[in-house]
Amino acid sequence: MSEFLETTHDKFVFKVKTGILYSKDDFWVEVQGDQAVIGVTDFLQKVRGDVAFLETVAVNSVIQQGEEAGKIETIKATFGIISPVSGTIVEINPEMESSPFLINQEPYGAGWIYRIQLTDWAGDQASLLQPQPYFELMKEKIILETEGK
Repeated sequence: MSEFLETTHDKFVFKVKTGILYSKDDFWVEVQGDQAVIGVTDFLQKVRGDVAFLETVAVNSVIQQGEEAGKIETIKATFGIISPVSGTIVEINPEMESSPFLINQEPYGAGWIYRIQLTDWAGDQASLLQPQPYFELMKEKIILETEGK
């Protein structure tokens, strides 16, 4: 199986990485032991535009699933980083201060935002989506974005 599910709309290719989970708010979760790495999906970074600035909560902050863990400012808008899982922030990507554009260049790689110590993984994962269901949701969102809301 490919590492990505892909769909093309107009001139844009939208990718969903396999092997990780997704929130309906367009953030991804990659579990690594009892921690998870969180980032923005390819879809969200494309529709919101080039990232100019990123502000996150501090390391050691306790965040509940669905709470805001920071803000991302793009050339188009400012929007919240909605945490897809609950836990304690243990690391902020050190590259984000000087290179927030990595979110646009490598949303599933070097553009990760933070690492969190999971506190309710069993409960949190119930509301997360596997890659294929998220891919279908993303395709619906692409149509809404491009053909008017």
